Amino acid sequence: LSENTIESVHATLCSILSDAVEGGFLTHNPAWRTYRYAGKKTEKKIADEETAQKIIAALEDESIKYETYFKLIIATGMRRSECCALQWQDIDWEQRSIHICRSAVKITGDEIFVKEPKTRSGDRYVYFSTQMENLLREYRRACQYITTIYDERELDTNDFLFRRQGTRLPMTPTTFTWRFKCILKKNGLPQELNVHSLRHTAASLMIAGGTDVATVAGIL
Repeated sequence: LSENTIESVHATLCSILSDAVEGGFLTHNPAWRTYRYAGKKTEKKIADEETAQKIIAALEDESIKYETYFKLIIATGMRRSECCALQWQDIDWEQRSIHICRSAVKITGDEIFVKEPKTRSGDRYVYFSTQMENLLREYRRACQYITTIYDERELDTNDFLFRRQGTRLPMTPTTFTWRFKCILKKNGLPQELNVHSLRHTAASLMIAGGTDVATVAGIL
């Protein structure tokens, strides 16, 4: 195997194990001691401001569900599992805030479930702009229509924002991982980016916009 291939496999393995730690299924990442080539350091994949704007533009050609999901992560820096676990009751429209208080976890062979954050700092509030509010309200109207037509009921405050149609369960985080790769490929954007990259991109954009590092750390 080439050096680049080995590095890619190693990065993928570390990412999978990190998700397992984040989900509470491992106490630590057993790959943290693994061999890396001397003189090389794995860099976090972050979209620069120009690329981020191209991603945002590309999202506007997607369905409102995917546009809302990915723009929320870019705007707030929340994790993909946290975004999947959001319920309508978590949104304070008056304060334009979102209460992040749970994560969606999927284990192979088992049904998806939600869990509370592992740490106190994981239970937090993030805030969104008026533009994001307009998109969220438009998306809520779309969800209300789908729920009325296909589920034959009203949309509840405890419904997940990103819900599997016909169920009360959230969508699986990997669904959005796959979709994001498709969006990147379709629009000729860097293939090495992933959904988690948007979290780092959000932090970079906040700092570039004048937010201090300590505040950004608290938001993330």
